[in-house]
Amino acid sequence: MEEQHPSLGLCFFDNQLFYAVNDPTSPQKLARIGCYDFNFDITETLLGNSEQHFRGIKRTVDQFKEEYEIRHLRILSLPSQECWTSVPKIVYDDSDEREKHINILMSGVDRKNIQPTWYPLSNQDYKFLLLRNNKSFEGFQKLAGNTSTTDLISDFEIGLRWIQHANPGGSFMTICCYQNCISVASFILGKLRGATYITYDEVQDLPYLWLQHTQQLNWMSGLHEEIYVYGENAFQVIEILEPFWDDAGTITKMDTLDKIQIEADEQTYGFNLESAFPAIMLALDYD
Repeated sequence: MEEQHPSLGLCFFDNQLFYAVNDPTSPQKLARIGCYDFNFDITETLLGNSEQHFRGIKRTVDQFKEEYEIRHLRILSLPSQECWTSVPKIVYDDSDEREKHINILMSGVDRKNIQPTWYPLSNQDYKFLLLRNNKSFEGFQKLAGNTSTTDLISDFEIGLRWIQHANPGGSFMTICCYQNCISVASFILGKLRGATYITYDEVQDLPYLWLQHTQQLNWMSGLHEEIYVYGENAFQVIEILEPFWDDAGTITKMDTLDKIQIEADEQTYGFNLESAFPAIMLALDYD
């Protein structure tokens, strides 16, 4: 029988690297959840701002891979470096129209560097399109090194993995909090309904920006039985935006193992578990 190797999930917030390693013998258990602090902004470094700092990040990830004999690495992407949009299925079905849309949305980017990925939506008349400029994510890919397989996962896909993990049913919303951005995704009956991200300069601007987005995206103000919030400064985002969310929805900050519905030998952590939540979801093997 082939030996099973664990998977490593990584996510980055400001100067912190969060990681999780699954237990391949137990689908609901993690072998390790951890956090590593740097004295610089990790995401800026991965986007190419400092080769010296990058070597420090890669050395740390290589240590994880060697210690746990990692063969599969999943890394949370940055929504602010991607393009997300819903496209009528009639456009998706016509290859010429598909390319026209991609060229318009990624104007100025060489087509060979554009990676399009299509996702089904609950409304079958539309498709959800994710576009990446692969040049922007070269630093993320270099972290892989000699790992057998590496996946770059967008934040809205965390909700899809949550469906596989917890099977919540009904409707729910996920909100990931970054330093200058929140990622918002809606799901209904096990399918993606819509996703967007909102960038901001000051967190106090979020109410205005939220209302602005809901005018264009009806699903944002729709019924959500559960609202899952995670990432950095999640408490502050909840405090600011809770008045704009459906009163019937239960707001859950993903800050305990019970809420995440996962087992681990360690029960307490010296960091905010809600920031490690994406890494936890990425470590689990549901592919």
